[in-house]
Amino acid sequence: MTKTDKKKYLKALNRSLKKEAGKDFGTTFVFYPVGAKPKTATGVTMSDATDSRALDVMAAVQARVFAEFSQ
Repeated sequence: MTKTDKKKYLKALNRSLKKEAGKDFGTTFVFYPVGAKPKTATGVTMSDATDSRALDVMAAVQARVFAEFSQ
């Protein structure tokens, strides 16, 4: 995935997360390793998931967005 594609993917994840979970949802997707720039990122992770509901919502969002990007 190119640097530009990684940026678009992360933006799409967080946009979809905001739509599904609401603006006040405290966790966001970030590049992995945490703090990595798009060029060196090897994946995405969560900024700070604290409960199973957050993990479930984020897993569903990531699955949908990944499927869109895989086409």
